[in-house]
Amino acid sequence: MSILHKILNHSEISTLELLLSGAFAPLDGYLNQADHSNVLRNNRLANGHLWPLPLALALTPAEKREAQLSGRIVLMDATERRAVAEVSVDSFYRLPADAVELAQAFDASRTADTWYASGTVQPLQKILHPAFNSIRFNVPTLRQHLQDWDSVVAVQATPELDEADLQQACEWLTASDIGGGLLVQVGADETQPEFHERMRKLRGQAKCNSARQIKLSLLPCVEGLGEKRCLLLQALVSRNYGATGFVVSHQVSKEARLWLLQFRDEIGLDVISGPVKRDRPATRTVRHPLCEVA
Repeated sequence: MSILHKILNHSEISTLELLLSGAFAPLDGYLNQADHSNVLRNNRLANGHLWPLPLALALTPAEKREAQLSGRIVLMDATERRAVAEVSVDSFYRLPADAVELAQAFDASRTADTWYASGTVQPLQKILHPAFNSIRFNVPTLRQHLQDWDSVVAVQATPELDEADLQQACEWLTASDIGGGLLVQVGADETQPEFHERMRKLRGQAKCNSARQIKLSLLPCVEGLGEKRCLLLQALVSRNYGATGFVVSHQVSKEARLWLLQFRDEIGLDVISGPVKRDRPATRTVRHPLCEVA
């Protein structure tokens, strides 16, 4: 029986890697129609769970017909031409008209005729990287490293680490009676020519006398999210990796900062939000560890 082998580009592989790592808990696969539509409209799954990323597997009509034959889709890395994961398909669907318009804000190629497949995803082979594999963690592994820490504050790097953000994280640890560790979450595009130099520089920047330990965690990037959704995704991923505190970068706009704070209780983190930098140009593009503002 024919099984669809779908080739994913670099961006799609990055998102898949985060899913397989456990960073997107409680998700274990691609969204169904109800979840997909509700995330686009309300930043929530159909059951009300807070979630900002419309994680969907788009198919052409020809791919949908092929996938229907077996109910399975093998996901291929476009660079290495390797099978890295398999989807057990639960459903095929199209989005309703109002949701199609919202989906186009993330990907202009989405139309009313775009098919999607929902279903759980299982890894087949490890996604390969040329360097820094020692600081690429799945959730269970990193949580094992952090289990003896009483508190964990997550600070973001892009990959440069903002000194004010680092200071805020260290102050939070100092104020904590129980102490803890610093988790520096690094979002870096390894396809960029300066990637290795920036990573070496970051390792020298990550210093905090208040932290019992410092752990660097290199994360793939997600494309297409706006500033608010990206900030919420950062916080949820930080929580999934074991953080108890989350520093909102000084580079984040006041509007996005206040938007995130309304979800503080649901996120389940101590959201540490300092003042916005006054000299931040209004037209500046903000680079986030997990995604880049369009």
